[in-house]
Amino acid sequence: MHKLTTLAVACALALAACSKPAPEATPVQSQATPVAAPAVAANPFFEASTLPLLAPDFTKIRDEHYLPAFEEGMKQHLAEIRAIADNGEPATLDNTLVAMERSGIVLYRVSQVFYNLTSSHTSEALQKIEAEVAPKLAKHQDEIFLDPKLFARVKAIQTP
Repeated sequence: MHKLTTLAVACALALAACSKPAPEATPVQSQATPVAAPAVAANPFFEASTLPLLAPDFTKIRDEHYLPAFEEGMKQHLAEIRAIADNGEPATLDNTLVAMERSGIVLYRVSQVFYNLTSSHTSEALQKIEAEVAPKLAKHQDEIFLDPKLFARVKAIQTP
């Protein structure tokens, strides 16, 4: 029975950490350093789209926007995950799993556009970015999945 519980908790952590937040989800407030004002204005991934259904505005997206958005998105996401892991309150679904689900909105935005584009209409420039960002994303996910403090919070959640 103990192995089954441990497996269920591990699966919940994995699913929560790798699932994508809904575009309208409110991200956890992070301690991440704000992006410089010119970069924010120039990079369409740093703000939610104003188009219907939050559709990306492809008229504003350029190849040079992807890598900075991935890097800033990973930085913000890790800061949000760190805040969840370091939360001094007892672990609950809301302050742990729901918070994890809502974290990483910038990373979510750029990933959705980038990987849909590389699957349907790639280019040499996008392939070069993909080769550069893939190991960074793997490291990013490892930092979340292998965080013992975060795992302990998830494991501590008691369901009724």
